[in-house]
Amino acid sequence: MKYFVKHIIGIVFLFAAIPLFSQTEAELKKRKTETEKEIANIDKQLTETAKAKQTKTAQITLLNKRIAQRKKLINDTDIQISITENEIQQKNKKVSEIKSQLDRLKDSYSELLVNIYMNRKKATWLMYVFASDDLSQAYRRLKYLQSYADVVFVQAAKIEQTTKQVRDEISLLANKKQELDTYKSERKKDVDSLENDEKAAEKILEGLKKDEAVLKKELKAKRIVLDNLDKKLTSIIKKEVSKDKAKGNTKAPENVKLSADFVANRGRLPWPVKQGNIVGFFGKHTHPVFKNLELPENNGIDISTVAGENVLSTFDGVVGSIFSMPGLHICVLLKHGEYFSLYCRLAVANVNLNDNVKTGTVIGKVVDNKDDSQLHFELWKGGVKLNPQQWLLQK
Repeated sequence: MKYFVKHIIGIVFLFAAIPLFSQTEAELKKRKTETEKEIANIDKQLTETAKAKQTKTAQITLLNKRIAQRKKLINDTDIQISITENEIQQKNKKVSEIKSQLDRLKDSYSELLVNIYMNRKKATWLMYVFASDDLSQAYRRLKYLQSYADVVFVQAAKIEQTTKQVRDEISLLANKKQELDTYKSERKKDVDSLENDEKAAEKILEGLKKDEAVLKKELKAKRIVLDNLDKKLTSIIKKEVSKDKAKGNTKAPENVKLSADFVANRGRLPWPVKQGNIVGFFGKHTHPVFKNLELPENNGIDISTVAGENVLSTFDGVVGSIFSMPGLHICVLLKHGEYFSLYCRLAVANVNLNDNVKTGTVIGKVVDNKDDSQLHFELWKGGVKLNPQQWLLQK
């Protein structure tokens, strides 16, 4: 009895675990697809930066992102391998149990056949019935003989069914083993790619160390560009806020609602480009290689993308300003109630001043030059600078 209970509990646990494994594998496969897509996007951006002359810092940032994605891919594959190995172990156990069950069925069936053979003469069976004390007993004995024959047929059917079950489980086991081999092959490929990325990063780092003087000059020029942008934008936004207050626009129901809707979408705003990675972060940071060098303070983020990529409005609003600046090309400022979004390094603007735009409206295209096809993106609330990463949808 104890063996029977343990056997049943084991089977229940095995079948209960299957949906969990299936769900985990489905999630891992989905995540793997997303990671591979992200790696493909980074590959495109690295191809773009490789064409430019002054992009080693951006390249190292993108390579580090790709290295992180590859490690994530390898980690997920390790989980898949572990799950599959566990499934194979469970399948082996199940096949062994079914084979034992089949052996017991065959032994039982053999006993039945031997018994039938030993009493194979019809006269023996008839004597057994006719030797009954009365008609009722004779009827019961006849029914017993009929049920005995039924047991033989049922037992034969069970053997056939169990034999098929063993074959099916062995086939599933073979598929799982093949799946495991595929995962291991993919893992080796990803590990090789990771090693290549790490070597490429080391090579770029060596090049950067040789060009520290050039880098300092570039950072100084970039600091001037961002400082000029800060002054210009502060002035534009101050005028816009003053103008809205004078006209009473800040309290207008449509502007109040637009501001409230903008706030409600914090952390869910769509990206201003469909494909891209952040290579310049909000605030003050040191150089990723030369820790003694402080990068120019960034009032927004820089997104590396492909040349000519469409730049999209992150929310409903109105075009508040369009201007050009050295090092930033065309800039477009959108108003979203009391909030503002800025898009710089555009090759062309597809909107005009005071145009109404919707979320996802194409407002321009990213410039294609040695600035390495980066979009500069900022968010403001009145005169306060906001970190765009806290507002955009997390990838």
